[in-house]
Amino acid sequence: MPKSGFDGGAGRRQGRRSAQLSNGIEGQITELCRDLAIEAKRIRQLQEQADELRLVIRQWVSDSEPAAREREPVSRAGRR
Repeated sequence: MPKSGFDGGAGRRQGRRSAQLSNGIEGQITELCRDLAIEAKRIRQLQEQADELRLVIRQWVSDSEPAAREREPVSRAGRR
């Protein structure tokens, strides 16, 4: 004998909603993982660009140091 107030269809509807919710959450997680992978790739690219820029600056500074030393004024004690 069925219990009073029990609707067999309600359980099935709730199961479908739960599955839809689960699929929706799974889709969001997949999209988030894809976005994070793209951002991680971009961060790596930016780090590589920063490393390249550091190298160029170091080379530029090391190339300009001898010229800068030649332009430095001689101190009074060092006059010839």
